[in-house]
Amino acid sequence: MAYERFANGGLSSLAAGIDNSVTSLTVASAVGFPTGGNFRIVIDSEIMLVTSVQGQTFTVTRGAEGTTAATHASGASVIHLLTKGGMEARVANRFISDIYANKPAAGVKGRLFLPSDGLFLEYDDGAAWHQYGPYRRLKAPPQTGWIWVNQGDATVTYTGSTVVLEEPTVGNTSPNIRALVRPLSVSGATTITAAFTWNGIASDTPCMGFCARDVGGTADGHFACWGIRIQGSGTCWWLHYKYYSSSTTTEGVPGIDGRQFWPQRLFWVRQELAGTYKRFYHSADGVNWIKFDEQGYSQYSTPSQFGIFIDPMNNSQKISLSLVHWEEV
Repeated sequence: MAYERFANGGLSSLAAGIDNSVTSLTVASAVGFPTGGNFRIVIDSEIMLVTSVQGQTFTVTRGAEGTTAATHASGASVIHLLTKGGMEARVANRFISDIYANKPAAGVKGRLFLPSDGLFLEYDDGAAWHQYGPYRRLKAPPQTGWIWVNQGDATVTYTGSTVVLEEPTVGNTSPNIRALVRPLSVSGATTITAAFTWNGIASDTPCMGFCARDVGGTADGHFACWGIRIQGSGTCWWLHYKYYSSSTTTEGVPGIDGRQFWPQRLFWVRQELAGTYKRFYHSADGVNWIKFDEQGYSQYSTPSQFGIFIDPMNNSQKISLSLVHWEEV
């Protein structure tokens, strides 16, 4: 990658005239100009991008930034200047996003590299890259197309990059799912990945997270819910995966609502529809995934709505979930 270069005192003149088609020119003196490309010069009213320097000879791209290639006489002033294109190029040079394998060698102080397939933001100090993180790039959830199921007094707020689901009711003694669901918007998608934070959860047995809802078939209206819950009067966190035959009734199979863990602030979940199986995953970083469970389609054979839910059962304060990532592939 060629980086935008800058220098002080870049002022000279053409050693020979040029027409509007040539792509190299010779200056009377290269003193004060950058020693290599890329940088911008102006001759008369034409801006040129200098891509290479060999002594006093500049290789140029003509008619840059909306100007027009023209004929310039010997002795015309050649001025190194800062332009809109140069500023935009400098910003682009300093903030690079690409796959990790394409990370350039260190050597340009101040650059930031954001890998699209990695975990760390990296800073170039001019000699080496330094890692900060971990992080994963988020994909903002859609702001339209959501459908309420058993809304009750729950509310939803769309912030532009987050969907916030809140349930103010306290003291429910029975399951009472408040769900916000949607059909898949990507045709043929087989994997749904979501990430959320919980903004308030206390007392015994409330849960929240991702849900898949069957529509039609023998399991019409049933839910498979996948996320986190708190057990034991607020003492233990559990990975939560449970079936609901309706928004107010849980089922005993599968009976795997358990597996204690220490919760991360940002919780990643994934459901994969693979052949005759439904697979459920969780992750601490959104890159490395652990399979939590796998179920066949003997039950819940027509999942066609997917979304987020809160079940405030036995909760002593209102609870809230912020959906910050939604991806269908």
